[in-house]
Amino acid sequence: MIVGTVGFFLFGVFALVLLEGVGISPNTRSNEAMAAAAAHAKSEGVAPDFELSDLNGSSVRLSKFKGDRPVLLYFWATWCPYCIAAKPQIAQLREKFAQKEMEILGINVGEGDSLERLKRYQEGHPVTWPILYDTGGKVSRTYHVQGIPLFVLVDKEGNVVYRATNPPENPKEYLQ
Repeated sequence: MIVGTVGFFLFGVFALVLLEGVGISPNTRSNEAMAAAAAHAKSEGVAPDFELSDLNGSSVRLSKFKGDRPVLLYFWATWCPYCIAAKPQIAQLREKFAQKEMEILGINVGEGDSLERLKRYQEGHPVTWPILYDTGGKVSRTYHVQGIPLFVLVDKEGNVVYRATNPPENPKEYLQ
């Protein structure tokens, strides 16, 4: 429990430093601040390709969607209360945007969750988007996941256009 509390505290400090680095104070939600965040995300460039297995053992590769549709990556874990609290927002995005318009990939970071635990969790809490398991955390490290939840929106050209701890309210805003 102490480790989780310390990790959450460090994540909060990291988030404040990151936000201030792109000109967003913790109490600012103006259009100007959002534009600054979007501009920062656009500077991240091409999304690194990866291949992970879903809970049925099928392989999913990010580059499969390139040229076809954008992809929202959702880095999370079963033990993260903020990750679980974000699920209704993701479900709303799924309802708003059909799978052919935007893919959503839930990537369990693997740390603290075994594949068996993740499968048991998903049986009791099913979702309408694929859940991938990041064995060893390689994809999480590649995407510099410092805290969860983390949402990364990749446009259909394969570029990162959004990166934040909350899902984008209107993904189309970042995909134009």
